[in-house]
Amino acid sequence: MKMKAGLIALLIVISSFILLKHNSVCGQTENGKSPATKEPFATEEVNTLDTLTGVVQLITELRKEIEGKEKKSHEAQTQEERTEIKEEIDKLNERLESLKTNFEEIATGLDLETFYQKPQKRFDWKEEIQTLIGPIVNDLKIMTARPRLIENLRTQTAYYEKQISLIKNALGNIHTITAQVKDETLKNQLTDLENTWNSKGRQISSQLTIAKYQLADKLGERKTLLESGKNIVRVFFKSRGRNFVLSVFAFLFVFFLLRYVHSHIYKGSFIHKTVANSFYIRLAEVLYYVFTFVGATGALLIVLYLCGDWVLLGIAFIFILGLIWTAKQTLPRFYEQGTLLLNLGTVKENERVLYNGLPWKVASLQLNTQLVNPELKGGRIRIPIRDLKDMRSRPYHHDEPWFPCKENDWVILADGTMGKVAIQTPEIVQLTVGGGSYKTYLTTEFLKQTPLNLSRNFSVRITFGIDYRHQAISLTEVPPKLKEAVNAGLVSEGYRNDLLNLNVEFKEAADSSLDYLIFAEFAGRIAGDYYKLSRIIQKIALETCNKYGWEIPFTTYTVHTVPSHDLAPGLNPRSA
Repeated sequence: MKMKAGLIALLIVISSFILLKHNSVCGQTENGKSPATKEPFATEEVNTLDTLTGVVQLITELRKEIEGKEKKSHEAQTQEERTEIKEEIDKLNERLESLKTNFEEIATGLDLETFYQKPQKRFDWKEEIQTLIGPIVNDLKIMTARPRLIENLRTQTAYYEKQISLIKNALGNIHTITAQVKDETLKNQLTDLENTWNSKGRQISSQLTIAKYQLADKLGERKTLLESGKNIVRVFFKSRGRNFVLSVFAFLFVFFLLRYVHSHIYKGSFIHKTVANSFYIRLAEVLYYVFTFVGATGALLIVLYLCGDWVLLGIAFIFILGLIWTAKQTLPRFYEQGTLLLNLGTVKENERVLYNGLPWKVASLQLNTQLVNPELKGGRIRIPIRDLKDMRSRPYHHDEPWFPCKENDWVILADGTMGKVAIQTPEIVQLTVGGGSYKTYLTTEFLKQTPLNLSRNFSVRITFGIDYRHQAISLTEVPPKLKEAVNAGLVSEGYRNDLLNLNVEFKEAADSSLDYLIFAEFAGRIAGDYYKLSRIIQKIALETCNKYGWEIPFTTYTVHTVPSHDLAPGLNPRSA
């Protein structure tokens, strides 16, 4: 908490410094002074007067210069001189009109172009886009000027080399034909043609030499990657990069400041604690999330506007327009998430939901929803609200279990494994099995094993049989005597306080024995003796049979013989 408070205080100090100094930071030139000021502590009135005085002086000087040019124009003897002087006078008149406009704008404090602008009859979106994107394209052209110039020079070099090759071929053809001609008139014509192509060759050769020199000069300016990187970083942070960093900082500062206000002031309010699940409170939170993003974006745009960086401002607007355009496709998803945040969706706060095969309680329904399972170690996870769109929650009863067992419980799984739960988390369940070794399951696989929890109460069922010769006492004497013997044996083994119920019942008349079911219920604290108790009960049953002389039958097999009259003629019965 102290670290967060210190960070917020540092951000507030830095932002205050930026807001106080934004004019000097965003408006400085390379020499560190604002282009519109002469003295760092001059007042606005003195600056205005000095500027107006300077403009008037320039206007006076320009007028004198124009008058001088006009006198020279009258004195000029040739038409070319008069034309040249007239062009100079036109340029000076343009500068004069510009200075007059500047003087009027400074004196009136108005933007005359906006003042005299006529109402626009119709909106030309192409022109507006060109106005917005124009500075970006110009900057890109400036950034790529050198590689484009190098590529252009290479293209020119290749073109001139090809032209020279063609000229050589042409001169060769002319020379061959001239050598065969005897007519002097035709030979003179071919000689003149040869001279013309020689002249073309010299011109193109000169252009090729210039292009090669310029290309070599530009390639010689190439710097190492490290120097180029330093140059780019220096230029970037000198103007545009600085504005970009300031705008990003403003965005992050406003965003985290509003989040801080939400988490430490709004969340701690009495109203929020008492009616946190109110629809209006949730609606206010959703609107606050929207306001946080809009406010942070507004801070970014304001910083770029104050710095006068229209290129980055244009890029930011294009990016925002792109987000708005793509929002059309994602609007249904935002609507679903909005209904969830308002607690009106398919998942509601303080209800039970299944996630990754495990039951969870929706503890907090926000952009990062918190799910809790109280029976699992580390049973608190955060998931983005978009992951809840396909889920369904329901109210739960306070007696509902959140997991089939707890740590230190004894369980038997469908694969026959019996062990003590050492640890259970949302990912794994680890059992301590015989000998102190560990067996690990994925939590979802553990649930598929339908664990039988022995640590609350458990029962042991033993089937025991005696011979048919004791049929006369099988229902009257055997059950009570066997029950009494098993009860006494378990007490002598130290299970007096753990034996909850004992019952011995006749089960069935099997093929070779009369079977009895010995059913014993025990307290969960001795669940680790589950298999041991089965062995003890069987031992006590055997001792009881020995005591009362009850025989235990062997498994017998019945062999059916075929009567002799059913045999085929001539077949020996014994051989059958």
